[in-house]
Amino acid sequence: MAQQRTYTDKEVKDLLAALEGQAREAVRLAKNAEEEAAKDSFLAYNDFRNKVGEFKALCILIEGRLKHLSSPRLQELREEYARLDMLMLGLLVRASMRFFFVLSAKTMLPVGARDIFIAELRSLHEAHEKLSRPDYADKLDAALTQDLDTAEMILEEIIHKAPSLLKFG
Repeated sequence: MAQQRTYTDKEVKDLLAALEGQAREAVRLAKNAEEEAAKDSFLAYNDFRNKVGEFKALCILIEGRLKHLSSPRLQELREEYARLDMLMLGLLVRASMRFFFVLSAKTMLPVGARDIFIAELRSLHEAHEKLSRPDYADKLDAALTQDLDTAEMILEEIIHKAPSLLKFG
């Protein structure tokens, strides 16, 4: 049987620093996406979503490292990871909410909306599931819970206005 690799504090801290950098870049991209949505463009939102995807991939690496880290600082590193992950989940929910709000005011939706809505439904569901986990639920503030509910309601309203967007055939 292969021996499980262990990781050092430094390896995990370096990944956490990279994760923080990804979060900073995502904040910038989220602001740009909201501005571009008003101009019927999904390109900036796609850039934001791609950055979120990179963040999630890095999260998977970090979670794996934390499982195999033997360190007196393990709890501190886990808390830092959870803080950054919560920050990104909050950013994702709030950016989605603002983006959907801009789109909900439109009578015609741009080409490509269907793919974005399907991805966003999945993403909001994943965020809701993750934020419901015990290790996150006790850190969750009421504002983020409200924002998640609002984002879901706005998305449902957009889908109600344009049900043909989600025909899977």
